[in-house]
Amino acid sequence: MQRTTKTKAKIRTAYIELLKSRGFEAMTVSAIVRAAGINRGTFYLHYVDKFDLQRRLLDDAIDDLTAIMRSGTPAAGVDDVEDIFSTESIAEALRYIKRDYAFFDAVSGSGSDMQLYDRFKDVLKRMLILQAGRLGMPMRDHGGMPREYALEILVSSVASIIWLWIRHGCRESPEQICAIVERNKVTAPVDILK
Repeated sequence: MQRTTKTKAKIRTAYIELLKSRGFEAMTVSAIVRAAGINRGTFYLHYVDKFDLQRRLLDDAIDDLTAIMRSGTPAAGVDDVEDIFSTESIAEALRYIKRDYAFFDAVSGSGSDMQLYDRFKDVLKRMLILQAGRLGMPMRDHGGMPREYALEILVSSVASIIWLWIRHGCRESPEQICAIVERNKVTAPVDILK
């Protein structure tokens, strides 16, 4: 088990390095195994091809972020719509991203960046719908805006703040980004233009 974990870590590190230096399209299994210092047979024991590797690495990141976000969902007694995404769960997700910055930086700068962004938005959307249901707040049209558009605006704003933070090198602390997300919850886009 420990040997498998070390091998997968080597493959993951090689993937990140090659994604940054060559991009996904130019990356080959041969380059991955050379950079990881393993043979092709070892690679194929774990992954079908580079697409399978990419999918599974993205799956792992999304699974981890989902678990973090779920662990911080407000308690059943919380009835404030502004607390649907708890500050602590967002901060913990940001700390996770910052600890694994090399991966998130590589993925956000590659052709697969929108996959991770879109999947993260889906996680946020599912959690929002689930928590709104727990709070007895059915998700419906808002002020003439269809439900799916209203949800997209809400979720995209949080995801975009986090994505921009990654693209800027995670310079601000997770707490500073949380403060921006919190301000975003109560700021209308038109207020920013004033």
